[in-house]
Amino acid sequence: MILSMMKTIWRRWKGLAHGIIRAQNWTLMAIAYITALAPVAIIMRLIDNDMTDRGLGDRQSGSYWLKPMMSKEDIRRAQRPW
Repeated sequence: MILSMMKTIWRRWKGLAHGIIRAQNWTLMAIAYITALAPVAIIMRLIDNDMTDRGLGDRQSGSYWLKPMMSKEDIRRAQRPW
């Protein structure tokens, strides 16, 4: 009788503890995300609107394709791609 009551108490405690940990984890991760990402986002917006150069380019052009800037193709370039 006491053993079954202790098992029930233990199972309920584990459920409560998991709920508390879930809420605590969400809160801590949200705080970490905001404190890490907000300053970076603000700085990037102050520096330049389009730092990744993903704008649509010239609207009068027939295509948004940018010609690749590549050096001369030879065997040394193939051996060391970067």
